[in-house]
Amino acid sequence: MATMLLRRPTIIVKLLLPAAIVLLLLLGARWAPAADRPTLPVEDDLQLAGLATAAEISLEIMARRDGAATYRFCSQEYTLAQLQKAQAELLAASRRAAGPAELIAFVQDNFTFCRTAGEQWSGKAFLTGYYEPELAGSLVPDQRFRYPLYSPPPDLARHEGREGRWQGEEFVPYWTRAEIENQNLLAGHELVYLDDPLAAFIIHVQGSGRVRLPDGTVRPVQYAARSGREYRSIGRLLVEEGRLTRKEADLPGIKSYLRQHPEQLRRVLHHNESYIFFRWGNDEQPGPLGSFGLPITPGRSLALDQSYYPPGVPAYLAGQRPELNDEEEIVGWRDFGRLVFNQDSGSAIRGRGRADLFWGDDRYAAIAAGVTRHPVELFLLLPRSGKLPPGPAF
Repeated sequence: MATMLLRRPTIIVKLLLPAAIVLLLLLGARWAPAADRPTLPVEDDLQLAGLATAAEISLEIMARRDGAATYRFCSQEYTLAQLQKAQAELLAASRRAAGPAELIAFVQDNFTFCRTAGEQWSGKAFLTGYYEPELAGSLVPDQRFRYPLYSPPPDLARHEGREGRWQGEEFVPYWTRAEIENQNLLAGHELVYLDDPLAAFIIHVQGSGRVRLPDGTVRPVQYAARSGREYRSIGRLLVEEGRLTRKEADLPGIKSYLRQHPEQLRRVLHHNESYIFFRWGNDEQPGPLGSFGLPITPGRSLALDQSYYPPGVPAYLAGQRPELNDEEEIVGWRDFGRLVFNQDSGSAIRGRGRADLFWGDDRYAAIAAGVTRHPVELFLLLPRSGKLPPGPAF
């Protein structure tokens, strides 16, 4: 979910300088992102929609974190207090701005655009998308509704930073997707039943959704926990097996292949050992929640690898999004740029070069999320008040 340029400084090494120190200096330089500017003019294609809401949530995310934390980006060091102050100023500016041009001018005057590392230090992040699907379901099983979503089981535990289960005195990995479904291991913990195993799998990948019950009631389901098993991409599996090309392996292509080859469905879905557990949303927080336990905002919330980026930090995303005709067919792609915020994470979002954009819950969001799979420019928006740290930026 970001991009970072590799700098290669010239280092004069004396014969007596230990090789380990040389390596340390090189690695330190390698981790330093670069201050830069987007290739295309800075804009906000959403015309500020949802911006103040997302900025306020990010401020709350920051308020929940360790106040003593410091972060080093683009050869500068920032305290969490500095990031919070800048976030509060951005929130105030978003509320008083008469339009996108005024806000963009404020951002350019008060923030540094810090290009993040990207995939393999390419300066480009790889962007995917997710959305909140609406699916048919029932609170009781029958011939149609046979595929459950489960609430967290009582034997699911967390120990030393990882999920699993206790087997006597030994902490072992939790059951795989195949074991859970083939052996009916979670009987009694069903939250709701869906009518399509592929739809159930998709809501696992998306992390949240809405269920339309037979009486017409729509209830939100939210992420509650995960099994801790490794996320494994079924799209990558189908490409490696030669069943789809890399270009075809987006969500529509995967769904089409599995509809046409139902005999492959169970095997392919079980390739992903990770399993997600759910809970009902409530009136106070009905929509999808990010990994910080707060609501995410359509078009603004970004999932990143939280081991690399400050929580809630604002960013600027520049890429392409699909254009649709009246029949909801993709007829082209257009450049876009917008302000986004680090407010979520995901099992598949690993490393500095991955980002996942929450598109929302409407039809466009479903289409865009399914086909968003391309390089983008991603810049952290950092206050200009950072200070130069001593030594390399690790």
